[in-house]
Amino acid sequence: MNSSAVGWTPGNFIVRGRGLTLTRVLGILTFMAPGAGFIAALFMVRGRPEFAFLESARNWPLELWLIAVGGSLATLAGMADFIWHVRGLREVSRREERGEIVALALGGAPLFALMAAASVAAEPKNYLLPILVVTMFTVICVCHDEFVYHRRACARMESFFHHVLLTGNGLAFLAWFAWIFVRERGIG
Repeated sequence: MNSSAVGWTPGNFIVRGRGLTLTRVLGILTFMAPGAGFIAALFMVRGRPEFAFLESARNWPLELWLIAVGGSLATLAGMADFIWHVRGLREVSRREERGEIVALALGGAPLFALMAAASVAAEPKNYLLPILVVTMFTVICVCHDEFVYHRRACARMESFFHHVLLTGNGLAFLAWFAWIFVRERGIG
């Protein structure tokens, strides 16, 4: 199928509805921050002895590869969903946008900060309970968003973006969790 068959060519990138709003820009920046922060943090810690494996991709643990794959899929799907809404292919209500910002800013951002701290802590198990609590809050926010706003409103393609985004983020989180709390260091 060529790009013109699905209405996607550079010449017809039409913005309908509200287009690019401040809320949407803040939302996409909040969405992209953890992935960019994770990559930046890996560069910052690669000189530490416990992160020496970062020097060569051949030495990366399976969990880091799963984080990379899951995070990349989630980021691509999130960007596709963002473009979908900026183009006006489904107008998003202001309440839905605010709900997504709450999930990202009050769930995703603190979760990322806790995960980053646990990743470099000598005793990551001290972060286990706060991470689980914030994860549960974030999942509740995402479920609310999916069930209240998306269940009936989304077309097949947009639903696909959401499924890939959630699956990728879930895979990345579970791989990170296994890496920090199960592999070698353990939680015992």
